[in-house]
Amino acid sequence: MKTITMIYLICLITFSAFADGVSLDYLEGYLELQNGAAWDELYIGDEILSDAVLRLSDNGYAELLIDDAVVTLINDGNYSMSELISDVSTVNTSSFDLKKKLTLNSDYEKWQQEAIMGVRGAKQTMDLNNGMEDAYTYLNAGLELLAKEEFGEALVNFEEGWEFFEDDNCLFFSAVCYEALGQKRNYVKNLMDVSGEYLDVEFIAAYTIRKGDLLIKSLSYEDAVSLLEDFVGNSYESTEAESQKIRFLLGKGYFGMDNSVGAKKELQAARDMNPSTDVGKLAAETLENL
Repeated sequence: MKTITMIYLICLITFSAFADGVSLDYLEGYLELQNGAAWDELYIGDEILSDAVLRLSDNGYAELLIDDAVVTLINDGNYSMSELISDVSTVNTSSFDLKKKLTLNSDYEKWQQEAIMGVRGAKQTMDLNNGMEDAYTYLNAGLELLAKEEFGEALVNFEEGWEFFEDDNCLFFSAVCYEALGQKRNYVKNLMDVSGEYLDVEFIAAYTIRKGDLLIKSLSYEDAVSLLEDFVGNSYESTEAESQKIRFLLGKGYFGMDNSVGAKKELQAARDMNPSTDVGKLAAETLENL
């Protein structure tokens, strides 16, 4: 798996200054504060000075609150708070609420339809040559449970489909379940392990939206734009809502690369697709701030 340094940013205002302190809002693993030659363990709710040095370990995941920003640390290692604050302060466009606006958490109806009709229609839940279960047995069972928002049971099926058959569709939906269950560290790990080239075509849009969003939040704009441009260039199937999200993300990626012409073009396209949606309104707001 490619190693990507993840510092995911949710920035709700333009930052011109920061408070002297930062607080630890969420933690999986260990986060420690350098204290001379020693390291002191931090706990949720602890305040952290802006000149502190932190160490994340045990495959950790941490969310730090800086004013109205949430900075998420993914990779184990040392972090300078002053550098994190500097990175956040460079983000001066309106952002989005990932859970509410740019994930597919509300699109279970589509997945339920996939489960009822069978993935891609031609796929069987049994291998007709030998009567054995195949990956689609687990995928379809998981999709049915996901449509009912039974995330824990769905996760069991998706994980077995990945374990037994290394099916990337199952790996992707296991990430979706982890996100819904609030297990953020596992969500990011599984999502980044998915090989998009092995996904069934009807799931590529959902995958592209989630991964593109993560890459933008990590300030990996070129990687995000490459992923999103590949989707648009190949004309993969997508709903209008998915297409709108992808164009919005592409606009944000272009802006991060200082391509203001490309950013405006994509954001205008996202807005014009449906100005009344959350994404359409956010695209319009972002255009006003360019």
